[in-house]
Amino acid sequence: MSVMLLVVEQDENQMKYLPAIRKNTNLGFSEIKKRIGNGSPIMECNLFKDDEDDARLKKLINELINVGAKIRLFDGELVKNKEVSVEYLMNRFDRYKEIQKQNEMLDDLMYGED
Repeated sequence: MSVMLLVVEQDENQMKYLPAIRKNTNLGFSEIKKRIGNGSPIMECNLFKDDEDDARLKKLINELINVGAKIRLFDGELVKNKEVSVEYLMNRFDRYKEIQKQNEMLDDLMYGED
């Protein structure tokens, strides 16, 4: 499993992003502002470990995009060659969901439906 890091780029509209970030991360406003200013991740998520965390990450990404935030995603560490696109992350979620579905179908075939 990999850790996805979500970074919000600083701009003049960051006040619009604060409520969505606070709601989804439980960080205080001053901590959120500090992380945005430093280019630090506002959220770290261990992908596919907890469905609730995955859903929270997807929800936050969608909310930030909808209010015009510029976000950056990194797979594991904050280095240029580890940056991934939102499309890449959403494809990973979709692939994971499809694999889970296939595994359930195989289990049903092998062990019968209980």
